[in-house]
Amino acid sequence: MPQFCYALQDLSPRSDAEIKGDVLTRLVQLALRWVFSDQPLEHLQRLIALIDQVADRDTALQILESLLRYYVQGTQRVEEDDARRLLEQTAPGDSIMQTFIDRYIEQGREQGIEQGIEQGKAEMLLRLMERKFGPADARLRQQIQEADAETLLEWSDRILTAETPEAVFH
Repeated sequence: MPQFCYALQDLSPRSDAEIKGDVLTRLVQLALRWVFSDQPLEHLQRLIALIDQVADRDTALQILESLLRYYVQGTQRVEEDDARRLLEQTAPGDSIMQTFIDRYIEQGREQGIEQGIEQGKAEMLLRLMERKFGPADARLRQQIQEADAETLLEWSDRILTAETPEAVFH
């Protein structure tokens, strides 16, 4: 019967120079070590320089994408605009890096468009509610603005037959 265990390593007493191993090993250890530092952009720049040493460009791009998602979306320690500027400064001549930057920017645009569409749906439902039932109170407005797209569509269908604002939501 196999028995599994794990080894927990505390990286904090080691200096950055003491973290050894191949590029990927150092990259992961340093990323975990620096994620909550006071200078996330500075450390992110050093991590991107390490990624540039990864021989397989597809692997490098996957690592870069994961790292940026972790720093920007996962921890919210780095603003997306700052990450873009950092990428543009880091490797302006690297065509693979430029491809990634373009893809990263396009993903940001798509997310912005999706958020705009969802906000438009919420505004439309709120307008319909106000036309049918009169001015909406703050609680109702908040409920509509916090709803996801699918819920907004469901409520929009219900408004056609609802007799009260509460009937739209239940």
